[in-house]
Amino acid sequence: MLNRMKIVTRLSIGFSLMLLGVLVLGFLGTRSIVQLSAISADILRHPFAVTSAVLEVRTDVLAMQKLATDRVGKASAAAADPLPQALARTAARIEKNMATVRQRYSGSPTEIGQIDKALAEWQAARDETLALAKSGHRAQATALNEGRDARLVDAVLREVGDVAEFAVVKAAELERAAETERNTALVTIAVLFAMIAAGGAAVAFLITRSIRQSLQGAVGAVHGLIADSADKVLAAQAVGAGDLSREIVISEPLKIDLDSLPNDELGVLMKTASHLSEVQCALDRAFLEMTQSLRLAHDNEAVRDWLKTGRNELNFLIREEQSTAEMADQVLGFMVTYLKAGVGALYLFDERTVKLCLTATYALAKDRKPGEQFRLGEGVIGQAAREQKVICLTDVPPGYLPIGSALGASVPKLVVAVPLLHGNRLVGVIEIGSFRAFTETELKFVELARETIAIAIDANVAHQKTAELLEQTEQQAEELRVQQEELQQSNEELEERAQMLEQQREKIRLKNQEIEATSLVLQEKVAELERVSTYKSEFLANMSHELRTPLNSLMILSSLLKQNKDGNLSEKQVEFAATINSAGMDLLNLINDILDLSKVEAGQMQFNFAALPVPDICDSVRATFEPLAEQKGLAFRVEADGGIPALFHGDEQRVHQILKNLLSNALKFTEKGEVSLRIATPSAHDNPLPVAALAFIVSDTGIGIPAAKQQLVFDAFQQGDGSISRKYGGTGLGLSISLQLARKMHGEIRMSSEEGKGSVFTLYMPLAAMTGQEPAARSPAAPAAPPRPPLQAPRPPVAPPPQSPASEEALSFPAPLPDDRSHLAAGDKSILIIEDDLNFAKILQGMVKERGFAVLVAADGESGIALAERYLPSAIVLDVMLPHIDGWGVMRSLKDNPRTRHIPVHFITCMEDRQKAMAMGAIGFATKPVSMEQLNEVLQSIEGSLDKAVRRLLIVEDNADEAKSMVALLEEGGVEITVAASGREAIDLLAAQFFDCMVLDLGLSDMSGFDLLDYIQNMEGARRIPVIIHSGRDLNHEDERRLRHFAESIIIKGAKSPERLLNEVTLFLHLVESNLHPNKQRMIRTAIDKEAMLEGRKVLLVDDDMRNIFSLSSVLAEKNMVVVEAENGREALARLEEHHDIGIVLMDIMMPEMDGYAAMREIRKNPRLVNIPIIAMTAKALKGDHEKCMAAGASDYIAKPIEVDKLLSLIRVWIFQHV
Repeated sequence: MLNRMKIVTRLSIGFSLMLLGVLVLGFLGTRSIVQLSAISADILRHPFAVTSAVLEVRTDVLAMQKLATDRVGKASAAAADPLPQALARTAARIEKNMATVRQRYSGSPTEIGQIDKALAEWQAARDETLALAKSGHRAQATALNEGRDARLVDAVLREVGDVAEFAVVKAAELERAAETERNTALVTIAVLFAMIAAGGAAVAFLITRSIRQSLQGAVGAVHGLIADSADKVLAAQAVGAGDLSREIVISEPLKIDLDSLPNDELGVLMKTASHLSEVQCALDRAFLEMTQSLRLAHDNEAVRDWLKTGRNELNFLIREEQSTAEMADQVLGFMVTYLKAGVGALYLFDERTVKLCLTATYALAKDRKPGEQFRLGEGVIGQAAREQKVICLTDVPPGYLPIGSALGASVPKLVVAVPLLHGNRLVGVIEIGSFRAFTETELKFVELARETIAIAIDANVAHQKTAELLEQTEQQAEELRVQQEELQQSNEELEERAQMLEQQREKIRLKNQEIEATSLVLQEKVAELERVSTYKSEFLANMSHELRTPLNSLMILSSLLKQNKDGNLSEKQVEFAATINSAGMDLLNLINDILDLSKVEAGQMQFNFAALPVPDICDSVRATFEPLAEQKGLAFRVEADGGIPALFHGDEQRVHQILKNLLSNALKFTEKGEVSLRIATPSAHDNPLPVAALAFIVSDTGIGIPAAKQQLVFDAFQQGDGSISRKYGGTGLGLSISLQLARKMHGEIRMSSEEGKGSVFTLYMPLAAMTGQEPAARSPAAPAAPPRPPLQAPRPPVAPPPQSPASEEALSFPAPLPDDRSHLAAGDKSILIIEDDLNFAKILQGMVKERGFAVLVAADGESGIALAERYLPSAIVLDVMLPHIDGWGVMRSLKDNPRTRHIPVHFITCMEDRQKAMAMGAIGFATKPVSMEQLNEVLQSIEGSLDKAVRRLLIVEDNADEAKSMVALLEEGGVEITVAASGREAIDLLAAQFFDCMVLDLGLSDMSGFDLLDYIQNMEGARRIPVIIHSGRDLNHEDERRLRHFAESIIIKGAKSPERLLNEVTLFLHLVESNLHPNKQRMIRTAIDKEAMLEGRKVLLVDDDMRNIFSLSSVLAEKNMVVVEAENGREALARLEEHHDIGIVLMDIMMPEMDGYAAMREIRKNPRLVNIPIIAMTAKALKGDHEKCMAAGASDYIAKPIEVDKLLSLIRVWIFQHV
């Protein structure tokens, strides 16, 4: 039956059966997927939702119970009690989650009812307990909370747990059902797939067999059609390839009975074959006629093709990028081979030498080397070049340009010299030798090719010059292409992400509405916290001074009573004085701890990072704590593992503070056994830092810390035993401060302890400097400078100069304490005490008199300045917190006055700005409260400075001429100057002897000045020497910030640098100005003359308020400064471009069009203005304003309302530094 069907019908039946099987298979697979999806939805809708809801109910119940417990434990509720609101919010969440459970729970409703009942009972009991606590019945409320309420909470949690357990069981059942359905679907699909495969194979076999039987009848007829086709194809291919000599045989038509053929596709194929045979016979006849016609045209076309092919091949050769020599080789080789010649040479014309130079050869014999150069007219080559015509030589004589090979050599029959011309300009000559004479066609090709060759060679030279530029352009184009591809890929990824973001945007919008509401509440809280922080900082700053001042007197007086020098106190009274002194010290430690903690929390603690030697740490710890351990009868060990690094990075003062706290705690809490400090390198597993570290392990055998308290000991005001009956005292601040300090130094503290067995505290410090560990400018931890006494002691007799206004003014100030001003004799050694705390001044006065000094006392800055100028004391002890004029103002006035600038000044104050005092020329700095020992050290340093007759100055300069000029400038009686030509020599000198001052050039031959300063910081004695930087190097902000930490003054070499250098050196050596040479006195006056410094300077004043511009312009004009005005940032930029001589900018912040921040950033982008001083002026004085201004590019900052004196001082400082 299949043989009667058409082939299309048979194939359609087969494909239909296969399609039916695939549809059935797809239906079954889809049904299985739908069933599995339904089971998964049941799992998500019922068990998972219920489990999540009951877990949240459990969490909220525990949270509410904790809130209630905390409230019961408090003494009383605040007026605005947040507890009811918190409980209400939590109860609302519980009710919301219970609604989900009621809706989704598939178990017994009774279980849900039991949860509701338990919650209701617990809520009633909780409300009763809170009511009792609120009414003051704390004991009863605590008992109910710990008893009944706790049981009710446990009941609620049990009921909730039962529901959660049921939901988990239900989820497991649904998972098993899904597994069963999946296995059934896999078996069904596998069986059906096997059946479809077997049926498809059977149908394919039957259809293929029926078609094959039908085709066998047609194969014979087709064979007859193609019997002689192979010969005809070969003949046609030969003609197509250009072989027109082949003949084609005319075929005969097929003989087939067309009437007996079937009507299916094969019958149609047989009839078509018969028709094709007739057509083939007609084509054979036409092909024969075409071949004959082509033979006639072939010969003429062959000549044109040969010429065209040669030119095309030649053009192809010369189009390639190559050197001139390579192109000459290519062209010569092509011409010789294409013309079927045997030998050739190519000469290029050199326009400079007017000669033809051999550039390329082809097949020349080794023993026949051609001429390297030819002049025009010399030989056939030169003649062809002169005539600019092709020269052909026949009948060549023997030995002329032989053509050789491995088998022999022979003389050519023809030699052709072809000049290469580009227009009328000669490029070169080609000489070719051949065994045969050239045809007219070949000579025509030579004429056509020579101009092409000339143009190509001429252009090649110019092309090579641009090749390098082209290569660079192509490389840049390739980079651009890669970037474009990357950009396109990024754009595609961004489009995909944009689609995802669009879908999420609506969700985020709804979430943002909730966040905005929360944000408003948070902003109010943040504003409140900022106000509280400001109040706290102001309070601590005031209390620091108010507490330390009376405490200073208390400790000194109690110390004096404890000594009982007069012997008029009983033993019990001496004991009382010792107790008072000890209590004062404890109070001082508490004040210091609170201030340290406040500084750390506010981010105002400054650090002095350096490389610290481990042996020094060990020695210091051992010297401090071994005596304390011996007093308690404890063993004390300090050990350092072998192979540990010799240095680590940190702040020396802070590291000592942390170790002191850890070891003090260990000794305090250890009654017997031992305390040890072990220094080791931690393993990578134990090291909590991301870099290599050093571990300081403090261990003891003391009381230990309970596990429940171990997380609390690092909190402020927390101890392991916080009860009022605890055995050990303390504020609980030490560990909190230590942890904060360690983390500020990029370190960490870890603790392990077991109650009753002891504790181990480990401090981890980085070995190398990390990001942010640069020395802090004006660090309070900077080492104190040594005393810098005046050169002349004792001085000439003090005679009151009648012409001095200050002398008359001093007489008008009454003495706050009886002093020696009325009977101070000429030549007496005296010390002026400027202190507003008269109790402390009286104590200090007694100690000074015991050392044989006369005493002058001033209680404020004005009288102190007047007394100093009137009596010229030997030394001054100065406080900072003074009425009217503070200590800094007094110091500036003393150092600006030529009569008093040499007097050594020692600060004793509550402030902690040692670096500022040293930079102003102080000989020492002590922070109140001070002990008797510290006061003795202060007076000893003053005595030592007065006894010195010679001042030693060290100049570190590798330029011999510069060093000589500085020696000539600074050379003075009583000053011993030593010059070091290298950093290494300076280090050796500093190690061998003490210097009173050092002048340093940063550009040394063997090391930089920064490296030398770092090294000096680690030298115990040398690091206290005041350093003056005298360098011609331009300093950026980072360099200047680093140097401000080490050096008291920075001088950039220039027109005014000698005056400044002389001024700074005399200041730190305390030389009497009047004893100097008059020229040097004038130089010093020029350096410190403030009014002269401002005169003629041009200042840009930028402010949008015309009243401010008018007032400030008037002040600056009085100082003879030239004021340029601008009303906003854009105008300021324009003025800076118009006036290149502007020396300083006063920049307001809040302005239209362009504010001060943007303007300062634009100014700093200009290389010409990158170092111009900018003082930012703002109407606000909020926290963070200073940092924002400095980050935008300001040099300094001043808040409105502007203090004129402060502004002028800032202008002087920055103009002085800029010059």
